[in-house]
Amino acid sequence: MEIRTITVHDGSKYFYTTSAFTAANPLGIVKATLIEYALYKPDNKEAPIGKLYKTNEGNWYDAPTDDVINTLLSASLKKAIDEAEKIHSATEVHS
Repeated sequence: MEIRTITVHDGSKYFYTTSAFTAANPLGIVKATLIEYALYKPDNKEAPIGKLYKTNEGNWYDAPTDDVINTLLSASLKKAIDEAEKIHSATEVHS
């Protein structure tokens, strides 16, 4: 499992891990296969502060979960993840 660190616009640092996630409707029919981002604060590596979901095409998916991240923080985290992934993929291409 790869752990990546991100910094949001206010300077706060977080880290995240990714895993595959299958979104299904109540009947169990798969609606989408997503990338699940489990987000943590550096001082608490045991319990995630929340989870975000993204499609393989790069679109964010708002899945209903028990992990509630406020809208402003969620948007900041998504932007920071997108920027970090853009930088990471650019360095992979040039390696």
